[in-house]
Amino acid sequence: MSEAITTPTITERQISTFSDEYKKRRKQQMLRFFGATALTLISCRLAYRGVKSRKYVPNMFQLNYKSPPFSYQAEAASALVFGTGLAVGGFSMLVFGSCWLSDISSFPEFSLKAKQLMGQDPISDSKLTNMPLDDDTAKVVDQLERLLEGKNK
Repeated sequence: MSEAITTPTITERQISTFSDEYKKRRKQQMLRFFGATALTLISCRLAYRGVKSRKYVPNMFQLNYKSPPFSYQAEAASALVFGTGLAVGGFSMLVFGSCWLSDISSFPEFSLKAKQLMGQDPISDSKLTNMPLDDDTAKVVDQLERLLEGKNK
């Protein structure tokens, strides 16, 4: 009844290899997040300068109730650029920061983590893809493959 439980032996070289790969991976995640942060900070600074430069301060003997002439198209374009920069920067910070915290570097890793978080078995996908097809589905798949290959007669 007592079975010998064997533990896998891992050499020190394998551990150092894994730690180097892990460090590179974490560094890449960190650089992605800091790049997104830099984009957000630069776009915030540009938007602040754009808003500050539009402030009308009249000189002596100038009317203070008349705003200077400006282009509506230029205002709309600058608002679009600043808003897009802020939105993209903030969203990318959110995505890259959460991926850095969750140790996710690719889309397949994200799908595995999401499935584990939702309580789904990650092996169930391979079971579904390797299931045998019924006759009707096999005929449809065969016709589609022939159509794509150009062998439809």
